[in-house]
Amino acid sequence: MNPGETLLSTSRTFQLWRYGAGHSQLILRSGFRPEGEPVELLFEGVRSVQFDSLYFPELTVWRDEDEVVENDRARFYNLRIELRSPKHTGVITAGRMSYIDGTYRDGTIKWWVTSPRGEAIGGGDRPTCE
Repeated sequence: MNPGETLLSTSRTFQLWRYGAGHSQLILRSGFRPEGEPVELLFEGVRSVQFDSLYFPELTVWRDEDEVVENDRARFYNLRIELRSPKHTGVITAGRMSYIDGTYRDGTIKWWVTSPRGEAIGGGDRPTCE
């Protein structure tokens, strides 16, 4: 769907800060800056997570080709984000990723990337939960 692209490349170290399966959210937070505010990466609609380590020094965030989940009625798209570090790579599959200057509750969203909307297969209405 998309050819892949670098979304962020930084010398900062990020670590897993919070994961909530119930809200399907994952937050990676950088160390605190001298001004006292961290930088966070917020993943929403998290479908899967694969890490070898919870720390990502010299992080590069790569958007790989979107993943497609399909059944007989609908096709859904998810972002496939690779977290690349010199010693390991992690993968997160989610619906949205936001870069926040500050913290999730108090920070400013600087940019975000969202997966494409799903679509019905073979016509008809967009599927809903039953």
